[in-house]
Amino acid sequence: MKRILIAVAVCLAPSLQTALAAGGCYSAADQEAEQAILFQTNLMVVSSACRDSTYGEFRARNKDAIIRYQKIMINHFRREGYRDAQGRFDSWNTSLANSLALKQGATPTAVVCQQSANLLKMASTLNPKGLHDYAVAQAASPAETHPRCGR
Repeated sequence: MKRILIAVAVCLAPSLQTALAAGGCYSAADQEAEQAILFQTNLMVVSSACRDSTYGEFRARNKDAIIRYQKIMINHFRREGYRDAQGRFDSWNTSLANSLALKQGATPTAVVCQQSANLLKMASTLNPKGLHDYAVAQAASPAETHPRCGR
């Protein structure tokens, strides 16, 4: 079964870098939203693999913030010229999840769960302010590669 999942992911998923490349320039809000959605998506994939309830609890606790971040990314795609910005967001988010699952699929599940213990622990305590603070810090990291709008 794991081989089938990996084969499907290989066929359907671009590299994580390509999945992250939503296109165009990014405002500070766009970068924050992308990082929050990346965190949420990674948590979803890990929680699913580890059969952990943290993702559902996180999603319930941060529902309004998640919806706000999704709207920011949809508006980003709209500004980039996509007629179906919602569809482009859905496609981007699915590619992101597939890429994360593919990357994770190369590692035994027990190891993934052990390596993700800190992620799960952090997610179990993040409220909307904590998610905001995390996303802002990640967006400001030197690894952030998107061009800023207005530079």
